Amino acid sequence: MRDPGAPVDLYRLLEATDEPELIDREIPESAEILELGCGSGRITHPLIALGRRVVAVDFNPEMLELIEGAETVLSRIEDLDLGRTFGGVLLMSTLINAPEEMRLELLRSIRRHLAPAGIALIERYDPDIGNDPTPTERHNGAVTIRVSEIARRGHLLYQTVEYDAGTHGNWRIRLDGRYVVSDDEMLADLAATGLRLLRWIDERHRWLAAALV
Repeated sequence: MRDPGAPVDLYRLLEATDEPELIDREIPESAEILELGCGSGRITHPLIALGRRVVAVDFNPEMLELIEGAETVLSRIEDLDLGRTFGGVLLMSTLINAPEEMRLELLRSIRRHLAPAGIALIERYDPDIGNDPTPTERHNGAVTIRVSEIARRGHLLYQTVEYDAGTHGNWRIRLDGRYVVSDDEMLADLAATGLRLLRWIDERHRWLAAALV
Protein backbone atom coordinates (compact mmCIF):
# COMPACT_ATOMS: atom_id res chain seq x y z
CA MET A 1 0.00 0.00 0.00
CA ARG A 2 1.34 3.41 -0.88
CA ASP A 3 1.62 6.14 1.71
CA PRO A 4 -1.53 8.27 1.28
CA GLY A 5 0.60 11.33 1.90
CA ALA A 6 -0.23 14.48 3.77
CA PRO A 7 -3.00 16.98 2.95
CA VAL A 8 -2.09 20.25 1.26
CA ASP A 9 -2.74 22.27 4.43
CA LEU A 10 -0.26 20.11 6.34
CA TYR A 11 2.33 20.26 3.56
CA ARG A 12 2.26 24.03 3.87
CA LEU A 13 3.51 23.69 7.46
CA LEU A 14 6.21 21.05 7.06
CA GLU A 15 9.77 22.31 6.71
CA ALA A 16 12.90 20.87 5.15
CA THR A 17 15.52 19.53 7.52
CA ASP A 18 18.95 18.63 6.13
CA GLU A 19 17.72 17.31 2.77
CA PRO A 20 18.48 20.41 0.63
CA GLU A 21 22.08 20.54 1.82
CA LEU A 22 22.50 16.79 1.22
CA ILE A 23 21.11 17.15 -2.31
CA ASP A 24 23.22 20.22 -3.04
CA ARG A 25 26.31 18.34 -1.89
CA GLU A 26 25.63 15.14 -3.85
CA ILE A 27 24.46 16.56 -7.20
CA PRO A 28 26.97 18.47 -9.36
CA GLU A 29 26.70 22.24 -9.08
CA SER A 30 25.92 22.80 -12.76
CA ALA A 31 23.20 20.14 -12.95
CA GLU A 32 19.55 20.98 -13.47
CA ILE A 33 17.48 18.93 -11.00
CA LEU A 34 14.30 17.02 -11.79
CA GLU A 35 12.28 16.59 -8.59
CA LEU A 36 9.79 13.74 -8.86
CA GLY A 37 6.92 14.20 -6.38
CA CYS A 38 7.67 17.75 -5.27
CA GLY A 39 4.54 18.28 -3.16
CA SER A 40 4.19 21.87 -2.01
CA GLY A 41 7.87 22.71 -2.48
CA ARG A 42 9.24 21.78 0.95
CA ILE A 43 12.51 20.79 -0.76
CA THR A 44 12.07 22.71 -4.02
CA HIS A 45 12.16 26.16 -2.46
CA PRO A 46 15.30 25.61 -0.33
CA LEU A 47 17.07 24.18 -3.39
CA ILE A 48 16.16 27.29 -5.38
CA ALA A 49 17.44 29.42 -2.49
CA LEU A 50 20.74 27.53 -2.82
CA GLY A 51 20.90 28.62 -6.45
CA ARG A 52 19.78 25.32 -7.98
CA ARG A 53 17.61 25.06 -11.12
CA VAL A 54 14.65 22.76 -10.49
CA VAL A 55 11.89 21.18 -12.57
CA ALA A 56 9.17 20.18 -10.11
CA VAL A 57 6.77 17.31 -10.92
CA ASP A 58 3.62 16.35 -9.05
CA PHE A 59 0.23 14.85 -9.90
CA ASN A 60 -1.64 17.20 -7.54
CA PRO A 61 -2.42 20.61 -9.12
CA GLU A 62 -3.07 22.15 -5.69
CA MET A 63 0.50 21.30 -4.69
CA LEU A 64 1.98 22.71 -7.88
CA GLU A 65 0.16 26.02 -7.35
CA LEU A 66 2.34 26.50 -4.26
CA ILE A 67 5.62 26.17 -6.19
CA GLU A 68 7.47 29.40 -6.94
CA GLY A 69 10.66 29.84 -8.93
CA ALA A 70 10.69 26.46 -10.67
CA GLU A 71 9.31 25.01 -13.86
CA THR A 72 6.33 22.82 -12.89
CA VAL A 73 4.91 19.72 -14.57
CA LEU A 74 1.57 18.09 -13.73
CA SER A 75 2.02 14.34 -14.16
CA ARG A 76 2.17 10.99 -12.46
CA ILE A 77 5.82 10.04 -12.05
CA GLU A 78 5.24 6.72 -13.79
CA ASP A 79 3.80 8.44 -16.88
CA LEU A 80 6.34 11.24 -17.15
CA ASP A 81 8.32 11.54 -20.37
CA LEU A 82 9.73 15.02 -20.88
CA GLY A 83 11.98 14.07 -23.79
CA ARG A 84 15.01 15.56 -22.04
CA THR A 85 17.53 14.50 -19.43
CA PHE A 86 18.85 16.01 -16.22
CA GLY A 87 22.11 15.99 -14.31
CA GLY A 88 20.20 15.28 -11.12
CA VAL A 89 16.97 13.39 -10.47
CA LEU A 90 15.28 13.20 -7.06
CA LEU A 91 12.84 10.57 -5.83
CA MET A 92 12.16 11.41 -2.20
CA SER A 93 9.46 11.02 0.46
CA THR A 94 10.04 7.22 0.50
CA LEU A 95 7.98 6.88 -2.70
CA ILE A 96 10.18 3.93 -3.69
CA ASN A 97 8.66 1.93 -0.80
CA ALA A 98 6.01 0.29 -2.94
CA PRO A 99 5.24 -3.12 -4.48
CA GLU A 100 7.72 -4.34 -7.09
CA GLU A 101 5.99 -3.30 -10.32
CA MET A 102 5.36 0.22 -9.01
CA ARG A 103 9.00 0.49 -7.88
CA LEU A 104 10.15 -0.53 -11.33
CA GLU A 105 7.89 2.04 -12.99
CA LEU A 106 9.32 4.78 -10.78
CA LEU A 107 12.88 3.70 -11.55
CA ARG A 108 12.14 3.55 -15.28
CA SER A 109 11.04 7.18 -15.09
CA ILE A 110 14.33 8.05 -13.43
CA ARG A 111 16.17 6.11 -16.16
CA ARG A 112 14.34 8.01 -18.94
CA HIS A 113 15.31 11.38 -17.49
CA LEU A 114 18.83 10.83 -16.16
CA ALA A 115 21.71 12.26 -18.20
CA PRO A 116 24.69 9.98 -19.03
CA ALA A 117 26.80 11.48 -16.24
CA GLY A 118 23.83 12.31 -14.02
CA ILE A 119 23.14 11.28 -10.44
CA ALA A 120 19.80 10.09 -9.06
CA LEU A 121 19.13 10.42 -5.35
CA ILE A 122 16.53 8.10 -3.86
CA GLU A 123 15.17 8.25 -0.31
CA ARG A 124 13.59 5.17 1.24
CA TYR A 125 12.70 3.73 4.62
CA ASP A 126 15.43 2.40 6.87
CA PRO A 127 15.23 -1.35 6.08
CA ASP A 128 14.84 -2.02 9.83
CA ILE A 129 11.89 0.33 10.29
CA GLY A 130 9.06 -1.10 12.37
CA ASN A 131 11.13 -3.78 14.09
CA ASP A 132 11.09 -1.65 17.24
CA PRO A 133 7.46 -0.93 18.20
CA THR A 134 8.35 1.88 20.62
CA PRO A 135 6.33 5.04 19.82
CA THR A 136 8.38 8.05 18.73
CA GLU A 137 7.94 11.81 18.73
CA ARG A 138 9.83 14.48 16.83
CA HIS A 139 9.33 18.08 15.78
CA ASN A 140 9.30 19.69 12.36
CA GLY A 141 8.95 23.43 12.77
CA ALA A 142 5.56 24.04 14.37
CA VAL A 143 4.44 20.44 13.79
CA THR A 144 4.86 17.62 16.31
CA ILE A 145 5.03 14.22 14.59
CA ARG A 146 4.06 11.17 16.66
CA VAL A 147 4.39 7.63 15.37
CA SER A 148 2.51 4.88 17.22
CA GLU A 149 0.82 1.49 16.76
CA ILE A 150 3.96 0.29 15.02
CA ALA A 151 4.27 -3.26 13.72
CA ARG A 152 6.35 -5.05 11.10
CA ARG A 153 5.14 -8.21 9.36
CA GLY A 154 7.73 -9.43 6.91
CA HIS A 155 8.23 -6.65 4.37
CA LEU A 156 5.08 -4.79 5.44
CA LEU A 157 5.01 -1.81 7.82
CA TYR A 158 1.99 -0.83 9.89
CA GLN A 159 1.92 2.41 11.86
CA THR A 160 -0.11 5.48 12.70
CA VAL A 161 1.44 8.91 12.12
CA GLU A 162 -0.09 11.94 13.84
CA TYR A 163 0.83 15.45 12.77
CA ASP A 164 -0.09 17.89 15.53
CA ALA A 165 0.10 21.55 14.50
CA GLY A 166 -1.87 22.92 17.43
CA THR A 167 -4.33 25.60 16.35
CA HIS A 168 -3.32 25.04 12.71
CA GLY A 169 -4.74 21.53 12.64
CA ASN A 170 -4.22 17.88 13.48
CA TRP A 171 -3.91 15.03 10.99
CA ARG A 172 -3.69 11.24 11.49
CA ILE A 173 -2.51 8.94 8.73
CA ARG A 174 -2.64 5.17 9.05
CA LEU A 175 -0.19 3.07 7.04
CA ASP A 176 -1.62 -0.42 6.68
CA GLY A 177 1.01 -2.47 4.93
CA ARG A 178 3.55 -0.07 3.42
CA TYR A 179 6.20 -2.13 1.64
CA VAL A 180 9.75 -1.93 3.03
CA VAL A 181 12.39 -2.57 0.36
CA SER A 182 15.45 -4.57 1.36
CA ASP A 183 18.98 -3.74 0.20
CA ASP A 184 19.04 -6.78 -2.10
CA GLU A 185 15.69 -5.85 -3.68
CA MET A 186 16.87 -2.28 -4.20
CA LEU A 187 20.01 -3.44 -5.99
CA ALA A 188 18.04 -5.88 -8.14
CA ASP A 189 15.49 -3.22 -9.07
CA LEU A 190 18.22 -0.78 -10.08
CA ALA A 191 19.84 -3.41 -12.31
CA ALA A 192 16.49 -4.35 -13.87
CA THR A 193 15.91 -0.76 -14.96
CA GLY A 194 19.34 0.09 -16.32
CA LEU A 195 20.63 1.80 -13.19
CA ARG A 196 23.44 1.00 -10.76
CA LEU A 197 24.28 1.88 -7.20
CA LEU A 198 27.00 4.48 -6.82
CA ARG A 199 26.94 4.55 -3.02
CA TRP A 200 24.79 4.40 0.06
CA ILE A 201 24.91 7.92 1.44
CA ASP A 202 24.18 7.19 5.11
CA GLU A 203 24.84 4.32 7.51
CA ARG A 204 21.19 3.23 7.67
CA HIS A 205 20.95 3.06 3.86
CA ARG A 206 18.02 5.45 3.81
CA TRP A 207 19.59 7.46 0.96
CA LEU A 208 21.32 6.14 -2.11
CA ALA A 209 22.96 7.65 -5.16
CA ALA A 210 22.48 5.87 -8.50
CA ALA A 211 23.70 6.34 -12.06
CA LEU A 212 23.13 4.82 -15.48
CA VAL A 213 24.67 1.42 -16.16
